[in-house]
Amino acid sequence: MAWDFSALSDKGKVRKKNEDYYGIFEPETAELMSDRGILAIVSDGMGGHFSGGEASRMTVELLGEAYFKDEKTEPMKLLDDSFREANREVFYEVGEGRKGLAGTTCTAVVFFSDHINIAHAGDSRAYLVRDGSVEMLTHDHSVVGEMLSRGILDEEEARTHPRRNVITKAVGLREDVEPELIKGFEIKQGDMLVICSDGLTSMVPSGEILEIVTNNRPEKACELLVARANDAGGDDNITVVVALNS
Repeated sequence: MAWDFSALSDKGKVRKKNEDYYGIFEPETAELMSDRGILAIVSDGMGGHFSGGEASRMTVELLGEAYFKDEKTEPMKLLDDSFREANREVFYEVGEGRKGLAGTTCTAVVFFSDHINIAHAGDSRAYLVRDGSVEMLTHDHSVVGEMLSRGILDEEEARTHPRRNVITKAVGLREDVEPELIKGFEIKQGDMLVICSDGLTSMVPSGEILEIVTNNRPEKACELLVARANDAGGDDNITVVVALNS
């Protein structure tokens, strides 16, 4: 099995600049790819915080560098350690060591031939599309995300709730962060993964994401998802990564 990736980022129709950032890090050798996988990251600089764009860019670049520099540590522990290292750097370098000065969401997925590992903080998301259904693999670390998990709100109510942007966990807000971790999630041939910022999910319901991703190759799916979010209002920056296990 092999992964086919595509990605697209757009500032949307309302924001003056794009504070989202993404990266897809693919090792140069087959041996390293077998040992470490392919790392894909989406980060969304938090509105209302200084240098959100710098925080998101720095998180992606630092995490991508840290994850591949150690060839001895077990992959899941390395992902966790790299995530925490990136958080500390953003906290001190962008946030100047002050709580709440810098913040960005981060969803990092490592792709192997038969499984994935995830480290996550914030309300960017990872979805699995399989056999005509879509499953959200991550949880939103937000006030509304907690209400959604507890069944107080449904998806549509959560998408339009006035407190949907109140984040409870993110990179750079504190000196230390404990990412949500998913280890060894089994992958089948034909599975598709979607990693995206909330600029997509606040505009496009999961059912529409499922329809677009199921019926298109990754590159076209990215184009259509961004276009759909903009058609629905484009209230925020939109970033999406789509991967197909073929």
